[in-house]
Amino acid sequence: MRLFGNGWMLGIAVSLLVAAAVVRGLFMIAPIEEQRKRKFDERRLSDLQRIASSVEFYYRTHDELPDSLDVLATLPEGSVPLMDPVSGKPYTYRRISADSYELCATFALASDESMPLRWAHKAGPACFRHRVRR
Repeated sequence: MRLFGNGWMLGIAVSLLVAAAVVRGLFMIAPIEEQRKRKFDERRLSDLQRIASSVEFYYRTHDELPDSLDVLATLPEGSVPLMDPVSGKPYTYRRISADSYELCATFALASDESMPLRWAHKAGPACFRHRVRR
């Protein structure tokens, strides 16, 4: 007489397969979350680049830097994204001198090596200084 039947072995095999699937799923969540964060960081960077272009346009048109980002929202060339896509908080703009300014945002992840040095950043708050071309 056998101590355990064939059903016992099948139960163990199915349990192991279920456990393996759960563990695999948990490991897949991290890369998916990282991809989501990277996508929002790419959006933030794209927003800042569009803002920088609008600041340049404003400077060429008015021969001065705007006092705030709110001024850019009134420009005829289209809407400029002024808010972080996740937090909804406005990006930070600060005029440093007559021809230089700073744009700031908070990033979830550090930029990768392929990022141009001008836009490279660490995770967390990051500011980028720019000088307008005359």
